[in-house]
Amino acid sequence: MRVSPLTFLFFLTYSLSQVTTAQWSTDPSNNLIVGYGLLPELASDSSGGCYITYEQNGSYPRSLVLERLDRYGYKPWSGSKQITGLFPEQSSAKIISDGSNGVIVTYLDIVLIADSSGLRGTSRVRVQRVDSNGNFLWGTHGVRVTASETEQSNQTVVSDGNGGCIIAWNDTLGDLRINRVDSLGSRAWGDSGKYVWNSPERPPMIEDGIGGCYIVYGIGRLQRFNQYGNMYWPSSGILVPAGAVNMKRDLSSSIYLLGSEYLGFSNGANLITINLQKVDSAGSFAWGSNGIDLDTLNTNGYVLFDFTYQAGYSNVSWPQYINGHWDLLTQIVRNDGSSVLPPGHHTVSAISSEKILRGIIASKEITTLYVWTDYRSGDGTFAQCLDTLGQHLWDSNDVAISLPALSYTNVISDCQGGFIVVGSKDNFTIRAQQVSVNGKLGEIITNVEIDDPQNLPKQILLSQNYPNPFNGGTVIEFSISERNYVSLVIFDNCGRQVDMPYAGWVDKGTYNIKWDGSRFSSGVYFSKLTYGAFSETRRMLLIR
Repeated sequence: MRVSPLTFLFFLTYSLSQVTTAQWSTDPSNNLIVGYGLLPELASDSSGGCYITYEQNGSYPRSLVLERLDRYGYKPWSGSKQITGLFPEQSSAKIISDGSNGVIVTYLDIVLIADSSGLRGTSRVRVQRVDSNGNFLWGTHGVRVTASETEQSNQTVVSDGNGGCIIAWNDTLGDLRINRVDSLGSRAWGDSGKYVWNSPERPPMIEDGIGGCYIVYGIGRLQRFNQYGNMYWPSSGILVPAGAVNMKRDLSSSIYLLGSEYLGFSNGANLITINLQKVDSAGSFAWGSNGIDLDTLNTNGYVLFDFTYQAGYSNVSWPQYINGHWDLLTQIVRNDGSSVLPPGHHTVSAISSEKILRGIIASKEITTLYVWTDYRSGDGTFAQCLDTLGQHLWDSNDVAISLPALSYTNVISDCQGGFIVVGSKDNFTIRAQQVSVNGKLGEIITNVEIDDPQNLPKQILLSQNYPNPFNGGTVIEFSISERNYVSLVIFDNCGRQVDMPYAGWVDKGTYNIKWDGSRFSSGVYFSKLTYGAFSETRRMLLIR
């Protein structure tokens, strides 16, 4: 088999790694038990571990539990934390990292009311922020995203990049509304939030990197809100022909939208195309008005497909009916819209079997991790790592993660090129599993040293901003020695987080981030770079 230089560097990098033992299971038939319940949700703690929510009790009222696992699979808290509201039941959680090693949890607060028609549920969307030590930061019962007494449901949440979040939800009238809850737990866009569209759905949404967000709604309409809750574009938004089921963002705030377009009914099935589009921060289509059609499917069922973006490449995976079963395909698209892999069907796995995609995330050295449910022999959860040439970097038979398969599966990065997966199994057990960048269950890699022929940075370094002192804008430079998730946060002299110029995945190299301090008063500020378990801080002086 032809081995690319990228593949060689991938394995050379990690042959120099050191590993340590952990509580994570090494047996796919006996994954780590987190607790007992339903509907687990997963978010990173930005230090190689994770946060997990799940619902306890099989009937009303359900309670919502939050657990933390550190990078070794141990629980650092003395016990789980119950997320509460003002009503008896809390459920339907969605969770994200808060950018400071904590977690933000949004959920439904529910009560059943008896009237002439029987029992009727009343629900309100609430949100809570919990730090890495398990302390509630937004009161005992969290805060409501709106003071309106309408029914609320179908919430989705993204970070605002400043320790708070932006939440979209549906109300009684079927309206889609949106609000920002800042780092202190206040409703930044008013008590009622902002009206988006009459669109009863849970839409895809992503942060824009400067305090606002992009949101897709209706029949393929795209809108962008700034940090103050104002729309960038007309209220009808920008029409995206193929809609979107997922979005990713690059460092320039361009976004990539993966969607499907209905073409009609053919041979007893629905005909759809899988489509990828790039939209810049001004709302212009980069790849023509119709984007890039990746494949055409004939199906009468719901199709699960997804993608990830890293370092100028969009890695897409979708199902296709091949040899009597639904297999998983992949394609890699560059920033200019050209395809990396030659035309044709490129399978995620070398094993021909029925598969359902469960997750796709970025790994190291521009490689990609794929997780799916597999029916090759019974059912199981399997994974594979592919490079940009489409070559399999792990065992050619793939890596068995869970036997039998996990349900309600969620996947995140372990901040070292591997991943953590959570799901549920028999007897309502919530299970978690860590898999290293080498494709080994329960392997924790530490003290990674990069053998880099291009003389890229060998250490993590946060440089002094320049100019300093400054009036208005300044440039913050940092260098990292390996691909990882980083956050650059600004604190005032009282230790309060005031801004987050960047949070996301970056490749090894040197980066210059411009920070606009024109919104802030004169004084001393601190820039803090967090990179896995590492952090470094620099003092800055703003003079107005």
